[in-house]
Amino acid sequence: MEHVFIINPVAGRADARSFLLPQLEKAKRALGLAAQMECTTRPGEAKDIARRWAQKGAPVRLYACGGDGTLNEVFAGALGFANAQVASVPCGSGNDFIRTFGQSSLFLDIAAQMNGRAVPIDLIETDSGVCAAICSVGVDSEVAYGIPKFRRLPLCGGSMAYQLSIALRVLRPLAKHLRITVDGETLEGDYVIATVCNGKSYGGGYFAAPEASVTDGLLDVVLVKKLSRLRLAKVLGIYKRGEHMHAGSVREDLRDIMQFYRAREVCIQPPAGMRPIVNIDGECAPADGLHAKVLPLAASFVLPVLPAPGGKRG
Repeated sequence: MEHVFIINPVAGRADARSFLLPQLEKAKRALGLAAQMECTTRPGEAKDIARRWAQKGAPVRLYACGGDGTLNEVFAGALGFANAQVASVPCGSGNDFIRTFGQSSLFLDIAAQMNGRAVPIDLIETDSGVCAAICSVGVDSEVAYGIPKFRRLPLCGGSMAYQLSIALRVLRPLAKHLRITVDGETLEGDYVIATVCNGKSYGGGYFAAPEASVTDGLLDVVLVKKLSRLRLAKVLGIYKRGEHMHAGSVREDLRDIMQFYRAREVCIQPPAGMRPIVNIDGECAPADGLHAKVLPLAASFVLPVLPAPGGKRG
């Protein structure tokens, strides 16, 4: 099997090559495996690199070294190729997809990744391409969309940019009127957040769908209806920790403002002439709406496994 590391050097706070190269050389020696390394220079290039390697037809493991956006591109490039496996080496700012699998530190262990085993997982097909974790419409996506413009200001990086984007967004009405179709059932009303989830987490650790499974062939749909700013501040804390769900249902004290469904296909439409901000695995842009459909077991994803003592593959 070919091992190809696709590195986004501008993901996260530092160039991933600084810690990947020493680990990679050590892992190659310990496991007796060869590996290739390619770096992206533009948005979308990770998809092109992944597709080029997958099209060769030989078994290949593609390591997405970056954030959720890079991982999303590699999944897109590998889609439809049974010979291609995808691994995530989380070097970005959010790294939410791997939170679905519990402890994330093992995903940074290159030897464990090269020794790992691949499992089939679901993806989401959207108007903008595939999505691995979560896509959404609402206040969450609008806050994320606003962050980059604040990051360009002096002394305004990281959490400061996030806080400023929130402050600006809450000055405007929170809810948007949406028509949401869930497996043929149509809902219409004012919503603050509408998420369609394959994975559990997004936005750097918001567990919108704490009970989601990437292997059940279903999407978890979480909708937050219109509510006051005061109540939103309280609900967001609960929502971030994933405490709004219990045993497949919204907890009782939140059922007046939150809805939950499991579905195979979801369509979110704004009123005519409106273009809401749509989030696809952290990439946010104006769109006519969101159409999401589950792709059951469409990808082969690598779960890291520590090598056995003595450097032998597990």
